[in-house]
Amino acid sequence: MNDGSDLAIIGGSGKLPMIIKSSHEKAIYITFDNSKKALENWIINCEFEKLGVLFDTLKSNGISRVVMAGAISRPHFDKNKLDKYTQSIMPRLSEKLVKGDNELLSFIADEFEKKGYQIQGASDILPNLTLERGFLCGSPYEFLSRDISKADKILKLLSPQDIGQGIVIENGLVLGIETLQGTNELLKFVAGTSSNLRLMNFGGIFVKRPKENQDLRFDMPVIGPETIDLACKAGLRGIVVSPRSVIILDRNDCIEIAEANKFFILAEEANI
Repeated sequence: MNDGSDLAIIGGSGKLPMIIKSSHEKAIYITFDNSKKALENWIINCEFEKLGVLFDTLKSNGISRVVMAGAISRPHFDKNKLDKYTQSIMPRLSEKLVKGDNELLSFIADEFEKKGYQIQGASDILPNLTLERGFLCGSPYEFLSRDISKADKILKLLSPQDIGQGIVIENGLVLGIETLQGTNELLKFVAGTSSNLRLMNFGGIFVKRPKENQDLRFDMPVIGPETIDLACKAGLRGIVVSPRSVIILDRNDCIEIAEANKFFILAEEANI
């Protein structure tokens, strides 16, 4: 296996960046959070205002590949700290900052590629992070196809608005849509729904998919044990994701939680 000596991991929150780092020991880990980890070997702390310095650092370390992993908060730039390169792209970058995540990340990726770096997705580096088509565990319920179809039609309508990647459907009804607050808050919201509005014995699913035209190299949806646990606590029967397009963290833990709650995990293409 490649030791990662030509790889830079631009790491955000969550487990994913360190999962990649643990499998590529000599990869450089780039952080923007002023972490004390920056004192460790192979970890470098950077500033959003100094992207030129970042490119110089990558070049001096022989980096040719870059992977962006984990959620990174939208940056707030201190104009007094901008280096020459960042200042030169600031007019275009400012335009992207008020648009959707996909446009912003695509712009940043383009800047890396102009400098000669290959942008890779986490699943390109670790293919076993995604699911192949079919049930990972559990079994369907009677109205599963109907509920998936309803979810996918709504997600297709929402996709151009860059609202979210997930939706909860139960008994053919929408119980919640993922917004800026994210998956966990959506599932907590569903768990708090009044019982007289629900028919839990008839099913209920959380569907999570990439948005239309989403660049999966740096913005692939992620689920993990907390997602499965919260979905179970919300009284749902299962989760549906797109094959090879959604990362699943700690797969064995996800299966264990799901099986203990008679919950299914299914990878299936959009039903529209």
